[in-house]
Amino acid sequence: MSAIVLFVELEIVPDRRDEFVARARQHRENVLKNEPDCDRFDVSVPDDTENSVRLYEVYADQAALDHHMGTPYMAAYREDTGDMVSGRNISKAILQNG
Repeated sequence: MSAIVLFVELEIVPDRRDEFVARARQHRENVLKNEPDCDRFDVSVPDDTENSVRLYEVYADQAALDHHMGTPYMAAYREDTGDMVSGRNISKAILQNG
């Protein structure tokens, strides 16, 4: 099976980035604690924009990603951050590290 990579680019409502990042970090902790098939989950902020956040996630396979998307803490994260996000771009790729 091939690992799945998500690149998530988020535009955050002005003056809410710190709040969003704090909540995203909590979500990251939940994912890494509860999903052994999530190999990586990074939260980062570009140094050239004020209202952007980037997530980099690696899942063992599509089943692991599907499981992640259906968890109660994913639903809570989306609800908690919904009014903080003004734009979203998600790219999915197949990891080619071998």
